[in-house]
Amino acid sequence: MGNKDQKQIQQSNPAKSIRSFNKLQWWIFFVLLFLIVLLSGCYSMVNGDIWWHLKTGQLILTEGHIPRTNRFTYTNPESLWIDLHWLFQIIVAIIYNWSGTSGLILFKSIVGAGVFALLMLTGYRRLPVILMACCWLPFIWIYIDRFHVRPEIMSHLLLALTILCIHKHKTGCKRWIWALVPLQIVWVNSQGLFVLQLCVLGAYCVNEQIKGFTSYKINGIWYVLLACSIATVLNPYGLQGALFPLELLDKVGGDQRQFFQLLAGETKGMGEFISDYGLDGILHSSTPRLILITAPVCITAVIWGALNRQQNTIFHCLLLIGFGYLVWNMNRNASLYSIVWGYVLTCVLGDWLLNARDSHIPGIAIRSVSGVLIAFLALNVVVKGIDIIEGNELEGNHYPSRRAGFGESQWYNHQAATFIAELPGISNLYVHYNGTGFAGVIIFNGFGDEHKYPKRVFADARLETNKISVLKDFMSVIGEGNQNLQNAEKILEKYSDGPTALVFKNSDLIYRPRLLEDLISSPQWRSVYISTEPNIAEGVSVFVPDSIVQCHSLEIVSLSLLRAYR
Repeated sequence: MGNKDQKQIQQSNPAKSIRSFNKLQWWIFFVLLFLIVLLSGCYSMVNGDIWWHLKTGQLILTEGHIPRTNRFTYTNPESLWIDLHWLFQIIVAIIYNWSGTSGLILFKSIVGAGVFALLMLTGYRRLPVILMACCWLPFIWIYIDRFHVRPEIMSHLLLALTILCIHKHKTGCKRWIWALVPLQIVWVNSQGLFVLQLCVLGAYCVNEQIKGFTSYKINGIWYVLLACSIATVLNPYGLQGALFPLELLDKVGGDQRQFFQLLAGETKGMGEFISDYGLDGILHSSTPRLILITAPVCITAVIWGALNRQQNTIFHCLLLIGFGYLVWNMNRNASLYSIVWGYVLTCVLGDWLLNARDSHIPGIAIRSVSGVLIAFLALNVVVKGIDIIEGNELEGNHYPSRRAGFGESQWYNHQAATFIAELPGISNLYVHYNGTGFAGVIIFNGFGDEHKYPKRVFADARLETNKISVLKDFMSVIGEGNQNLQNAEKILEKYSDGPTALVFKNSDLIYRPRLLEDLISSPQWRSVYISTEPNIAEGVSVFVPDSIVQCHSLEIVSLSLLRAYR
C-alpha cells in the first residue's frame, strides 16, 4: 500500500489519524520532558531540614544502628524517636560524603525526572506525544515549585512506581501488581507517606470489585492489599512505626493545626490561603493559580470518561477525591496532586483515544479535544510566564530565591554554625532563624562526640520528636511582637540543665527593638558573634551568659550595626 493510500485511510478515520504513532518522535519528546524536569531541579539547595537528615545518616553509618531516641534537643532528651526516614538518610549521607551538595542536587533532580518518566510511560502507544506534552507540562510546573532534597522525593518515586504497577495490571500484565509488596517495604523505611500506597491500591481494589459485581468472589487484588498492609510492619519500630503516620496526622491536622502553620507555612491549605489572601491572592501565587487551572480540566475529563462508560472511572474518581483533599488541606501536597491528577488526565484521554480507534466517533470531536488540550497548555504557559516575571510568592515558606547551579543557599551560613559549634562551655542552644531551619545546620556542624562541647538545640524541625508544649515555648521565647528578655528568660529556665546560648536571625532582633536593647544592656548576656552575610538582616547574632565569657575569655562584639539598621 502506498503513502497516498495510507493518507486516504487516515483521513477517513480521524481517530486512527490522530493516534498515528511515531516511535522516534515519541521518544524525542519523552527525553525533552525528562530533561525539563531534570534541569528544573538543578538549583542551589535551599531547604534547612536536609542538614539534620545528613547528620542522622552519618551517625547511622558510623554507629551501625538506627536511632530510637531523640538526641538532638535538650528540652526533651532521650524521648522516643521513630525515624522512618532512615533509608533516605543513609542514601543522602553516602552521596554527600562522596560528592557534597552537588551530588545531592543531582540525585534529587534525577529522582524527580524519573518520577515523570515513569508516569509518561503509562501513555506509551496510547497517547500522541503532542497531547502527552500538553497534559503533563502544567503538572510538571506545579511539581517543580517544591522540588527540594527531602525524604518526600522517595515517596514521589515510589508513588509513581505504584501507579505504574497498577497501570500494568489494568492493561493485562497481572504479575506486576505483586511488585507493590517489596515497594511498600522500601517505602515504609524511607518516609511516612507509605500509607499512600495503601490508599491508591485500596481505590483500585474497590474499582475492580465493582467492575465484577455480578460475581460474588472476592477479587484477588484484595490479597495484594493485605500483603502490602502486613509489609508496613517490616520497619525497625514494627507496628508502632506502621501506625506512626496516624499519630503525626493527628498532631498537624488536629486542634493544633493553626499553631503548626506558624512554624511552617507549607502546612496551610487552599482554604487557609483564600482566607488569608482572598480569591485575588490566587492570582499572585503560582501553585494555587496552576491548580485552579488544571483541576477543572481533570474533573471534566473524568466526568467525560464516566459518560463514555470507561471501566476505571471509580478508580479515577477516588484518586481525584483523595489527592484533591490532600492539596486542599496542605499546599505542601501540591507535588502529590501533580503526580496523581496528571496521571488521571492522561489515562482518561488515553483510554478514550484507544476506544475511539474502533468506534464511530466524529473527527470533529477528536480535533476539538486536541484543540482544548493545546489551549490548556497555552494558558498554563502564559500563567508560568507571569510567575517568572513577578518572581514573588504568597505561600508563607522561608525559602530564599532559587539560583541555577549546584551550590548552597547563603542563608545556611555554615561559617556562623562552625563558630557556634566551637563555642566553649556551651552545649545547649536556643536557635531561632527561619523558625527551626538554622537549628538543622547547627546540628550538622556541632553535634557529635568529636566536639568537646557537642551542641543540642531547644527545638528542631522534627515533629516526630518535639512535644507541642516545647514547640509552643520555642515560639514564645521570640514572641509574636516586641518580646522582652525577662519573659524569654523565664521560658528558658524551665529547661535549663546548664548554660544556654541564644542564636537569633538579625532581622528577628531588628524588628524586636525591645528584646535587642534588653540583650545589649543586660549584665547577664554578652554578644560574641554577629554576621552580615548574605546581608545584615539575613545574618546571625549569638549571645552567651556573661559567666561563660569571663571563664573562657571570649571576645565581645558590638551590635551597633543592628541598631543602625533599625
